[in-house]
Amino acid sequence: MTSEAELNKLADRYPFDISEIEQLVRCHSTITDTKNADSFLTKIALSSPYSYFFLPGDEMRRRVEIAEDQILPSGFGSCLRAAMSVDLFVDCTNPNHPSLERFLEGVADCSQRGHKEALRIIWDCCSYSSGFEDKIESSTIIDLCYRLAFAADVIISPDADAKSIVAKLESEHDSACSALERSLAQAGEGGYVTKENFFNWAETMAPMISSTLSTFMYNLLFHGKWTKHRLNFVLFQHPKLDQHSDIFEGLHHPNLFALACTAPSLASEWHNLYSRQFHGSSMNRLQYSILGYNGPTLVVIETDQDHIIGGFFNTKWKKSHDYYGEANGFLFQLFPTLTLFNPTGEDKNFIHLQDGIGFGGTKNMPRLFIPASMEECNAGVMDKTFQSGNLLPVNCLEKFNIKSIEVWGTGGEEAITKGLASRAKQREITDSVIYQARVLKDKTPLVGDINLIDTNLYKHREEARGRSDFSVDEEHGGYRLERGQ
Repeated sequence: MTSEAELNKLADRYPFDISEIEQLVRCHSTITDTKNADSFLTKIALSSPYSYFFLPGDEMRRRVEIAEDQILPSGFGSCLRAAMSVDLFVDCTNPNHPSLERFLEGVADCSQRGHKEALRIIWDCCSYSSGFEDKIESSTIIDLCYRLAFAADVIISPDADAKSIVAKLESEHDSACSALERSLAQAGEGGYVTKENFFNWAETMAPMISSTLSTFMYNLLFHGKWTKHRLNFVLFQHPKLDQHSDIFEGLHHPNLFALACTAPSLASEWHNLYSRQFHGSSMNRLQYSILGYNGPTLVVIETDQDHIIGGFFNTKWKKSHDYYGEANGFLFQLFPTLTLFNPTGEDKNFIHLQDGIGFGGTKNMPRLFIPASMEECNAGVMDKTFQSGNLLPVNCLEKFNIKSIEVWGTGGEEAITKGLASRAKQREITDSVIYQARVLKDKTPLVGDINLIDTNLYKHREEARGRSDFSVDEEHGGYRLERGQ
C-alpha cells in the first residue's frame, strides 16, 4: 500500500499529477498480480476507472483484444513490458518500490519524457522482437508505428468493428508503409538501420512518428481523458479530410499516414481550399481560393507520372512582387519516397505569388514553380532557401505536368476557422475596392488611369470642324457629311 506522503513524492519526481499517480500505482498493482491471467496490455487498460464508468460491460476488454490479437505485431505486449523496465537505476533510488519506480519510469518514457525517450522504447520493442540485433530492418520499425497508430484509434473508438478494421489495415498496409520504409532505409545500409540511424532520421524526416507510441499509451491508460494541457507530446491523429480528394483516398490512406508523421499541424482536421476537380483548372481559381488565408497550408501535387510532391507553409497568402514567408515550413517528396527539404537559413525566398506560384530559388528560377498556364511546371534540385535534393525521383526530368493539385488548410478546427476568417476579410476588402471603383462619381482619376484623354478616340471631331461638307444634323441629333454626287 502506498501512503499519501509517498504518492506526493512520486508526483514530485515524475511528470504526473496526484490523480494520475494514483491510477498508475493501481495499474502497477494489477500488472504484478500473478493470479491475474490477463495480458499486460489488458491489465493496463482495465486498471483504469474509465473502463468501468464510461464503457459498458467488457467493451474495453474487447477493444484491447482487437488491438492485441489482430492489429499489433505478435508479442508486442511482452516486448513493451520489457522495454519499459530496463532502467535499473531506480532500484537504487527507491529500494522499497523498485518495480513500481521502473514502471513509472517506463510510462513516462513512453509518453511524457519527450521525443527521444519514446523513440528508444520503439527501438527496444523492435530489437527484442528481432532477437536483440544491433541493426533492424526499416520495415519492422515502420510496421510497428503504423500499427500503433491504428491500435490507438481502436482503443477509444466506440463500436469498433474488428472485421472492417483489420481488412482496412491489411489492404493498405504495404502502400501505407512503403514511402516511409524507403525513406528510413536510405538512412542505413541494405534496408537495415542502427539505433543512431533511426533517431537521426526521425528527427529530420518524421518528428511525429514517436507520437504513435505516446498516443497509444495515453489512450490505453487514460482512454483519452488525460488533461491535454499536461501532455508533453502532440497526440498523433490521422488527418480528417472534409472533402473528397483525388490524391488522398480514405481516412487511413497511406500517404496521409506518412504526412501525419512529418509535422504536428498535419494531424487532425483538413479543410479543402482548392481542388482542380471542384474549383476548376486555372491559376485564377487557385489564387482566389487561397489569397488571404492565414494558417498552416499544404500544397500537394500529383504529377502525370504519379509522383507526389509539394510544400507545407504557415503564413498568410498574398500577391507580392517579392518573396515572403517564414522558416516554419518545408518542401517535400511524398511518393515514391518521403523526403523533407527543410529551410537552410541561408536565404528567405519561401513563397512568390504573382502570375504563377513559386517556392524557393529565385524569381527567374524558383525551386518549385507552377506557371499561370499550370503546364510545364518545374521542380529543381537545389537552391539557397531549402535543403538540396530531388523533389522528383532521380530518373525524372525537372519538368513535369500536373495530374492533380490540391491545397488544404490544416492544423485542426481552430486554425482552419481563423484562416477562413482571414480569407473572408481579405475578400471583403477586395470587393469593397471593386465596388467603389464602379460607383465613383468623379471618373477623372479612372479616365486618367486608363489614359482615354490622350487617345485618338475623338480626334475626328477636331479635324471635322470648319469643313464645308461637314454640318450639324438637327433632325437626328448628330453630324452629317455632305458627299458629292
